[in-house]
Amino acid sequence: MQISEYIVSRFRESKSQRLVVGICGRAGAGKTTLVQKISDDLASARLESVPYSGDWRFILDSKSRKEWLLEKWRVGMDAYLNAINQFSWWDFSAIYKDLAALQNEQGIKIVGAYDRLTGTKSAEITLGAIKRGVILYENCILGRLEAIPSLDIIVLVNTPDHVCLERILRKDARRRPVLEIAARYLMTTYSENIFFRALRERFSDRTVVCNSDGELGPFPDFGDITHIPVPVYVRKPQELKKGTIFCDLDGTLIKHVSLPSETGDDIELLDGSIEKLKEFREKGYLVVLTTSRTQANTFGVLGKLRATGLGFDQIICDLPIGPRHLINDSKDDEVRAIAHPLIRDVGLKDVKL
Repeated sequence: MQISEYIVSRFRESKSQRLVVGICGRAGAGKTTLVQKISDDLASARLESVPYSGDWRFILDSKSRKEWLLEKWRVGMDAYLNAINQFSWWDFSAIYKDLAALQNEQGIKIVGAYDRLTGTKSAEITLGAIKRGVILYENCILGRLEAIPSLDIIVLVNTPDHVCLERILRKDARRRPVLEIAARYLMTTYSENIFFRALRERFSDRTVVCNSDGELGPFPDFGDITHIPVPVYVRKPQELKKGTIFCDLDGTLIKHVSLPSETGDDIELLDGSIEKLKEFREKGYLVVLTTSRTQANTFGVLGKLRATGLGFDQIICDLPIGPRHLINDSKDDEVRAIAHPLIRDVGLKDVKL
């Protein structure tokens, strides 16, 4: 293969006994298969090689990662966008420590490595020392940009997006729902594009591009990701809820400000807010916050509220400034429309239901 010939040529030109080659590309690009082919070619050229998968150093297993992403979504859009960026998925410090050990002719052992087949961190990996040859480090993205110069060669496997997605669907369709696979593909593509563009702009001198058959080619263009999938909540029936509390935000739970910020940076909890809402929810009430703050800025507000520990079930935004009337029917002799008018900024710590 052309890419193997390139690596062999670079090795023979180098004065080093061990060359580190980073092989990156989208999930489904064919990186693992290509690594095996390169390894076979290197053996034919009488060079040792050791394959190293970055996935072994996943920080979370599949189940925990899904729960973590869901929690970040509940915090707010900024937290969610940071979470779906794959730079936070792997323990790159551990990865580059492993690579340094291999480069220094030391073996490594990883206990609790991620197992792609099961999605759990149950594997044990042992790699022996390599005396003279090539370390083949494979991952979708290769790490934080400050660490990239420690790689001697970077290989970007350029496989068309639709081919990558088709391969992933065939491989994972028995393990995950098709829609979940497609959603994850969009998420990972978002951060992969950031990394691949950085390679072109900052590390083009050490980056080569090939297809999954090892044929060299030009650096590809990447389409922009304009839509990011977000979790969809399927709410369970609320038959067991005792009732619903509609609670105003500004002046009731948080200190009132004349011109609320768009990010929620001005949020200052009033005394007793967290404790009282916790009490209401423990009693079985569904808590809906109401506010005149705009829907467009909901994520910033939600993030700040959740960060304070304030618990609630829903929030209604864009309400007009002015009185709010609660209209509801009665059931037999039970009054089902109740109001608790409060003095601004006094808080609801003394409210009793």
